[in-house]
Amino acid sequence: MSDKIGYRIFGASHAEAVGVVLEGIGFGERIDLDRLQAFVDRRKAVSASYSTSRAEPDEIVIESGISDGVTTGREIVAKIYNKDVRRGDYDYKYRPRPSHADYAAYMKYGEDYDASGGNKFSGRMTAPLCIAGGIVLQLLERKGVKIAAYIQRIGQVEGASYRGRNVDKSAVLALRETPFPLLDRTFHAAMMREIEGAASVGDTTGGVVECCIFGMKPGIGDAFTDGLESRIASSVFGIPAVKGVEFGSGFALSGMRGSGANDEFSFEKGHIITTTNHNGGINGGISNGMPITFRTAFKPAPSVSRTQNTVNLKTGENDTVTVRGRHDACIVPRAVPAVEAAAALAIAGCVLD
Repeated sequence: MSDKIGYRIFGASHAEAVGVVLEGIGFGERIDLDRLQAFVDRRKAVSASYSTSRAEPDEIVIESGISDGVTTGREIVAKIYNKDVRRGDYDYKYRPRPSHADYAAYMKYGEDYDASGGNKFSGRMTAPLCIAGGIVLQLLERKGVKIAAYIQRIGQVEGASYRGRNVDKSAVLALRETPFPLLDRTFHAAMMREIEGAASVGDTTGGVVECCIFGMKPGIGDAFTDGLESRIASSVFGIPAVKGVEFGSGFALSGMRGSGANDEFSFEKGHIITTTNHNGGINGGISNGMPITFRTAFKPAPSVSRTQNTVNLKTGENDTVTVRGRHDACIVPRAVPAVEAAAALAIAGCVLD
């Protein structure tokens, strides 16, 4: 992240509020607050088989840094107040839930750690992430950079992918207006059956979100940890439940020969392009002018209603736990704008500087 643009998320799932401090945005930038609210609303729980029944309004409250829709040059502080909290459903302090952060956080923070709702490790924290990302997305678009993500896989159901095809920019960008974005809608029914099948037996399912960044001029980024891949991956891994990120053809490149994996150069209408995009628009950590493409793997949400084995940290004995409360059968649809936000925040320093 650039030294000039940074953000800090605060609050917790069952705290009074969650929020974000966004630094480095200069004076006089107009922010469309209605559009920002609409972006954050994309990750809200909806009346669908994959979504939690926790009904939060997610209304953004700007406390400083934006006045009458224009940035003041000071740090931007924005909050979302939690309205629909049920702390009684989350008493797992001494019986950590499998694959949650409960045990690891208990060992780090000790007796005072409050595991209610997952605390700061909850997916709830993607709401303020989307506030910061939504602001930056508007600024990036003024530089000609646009970002859109969509669902590529749900459980065992593979949908259409950017891999092996020319990405239709207008079609991908149009997906930002749909609640369950897919490159090919014919996979929708099968994906919904996959989610509903897991939910019917008290289980959950994961999936893959693909993301495309359009309009990145060649020459942006650097080597090592300042490279675009390093920045984007680091930012995206901050989203709860992310377990993998790959760029372009990613791991599939390991099974190819160099002659097939290489993206050959060509002139097209006076511009240099590559005839394929296996490397996802990045060479040596620097943009080459092609769309930046990457894939993010989300594990199944660990909050399953089945009884599972755990330990009792108080008694020192084996125990069981049954997760109660309201949870998503599949977090992937709601994670799509979070991926866009994380990508925007990762490249903001490079592009806006």
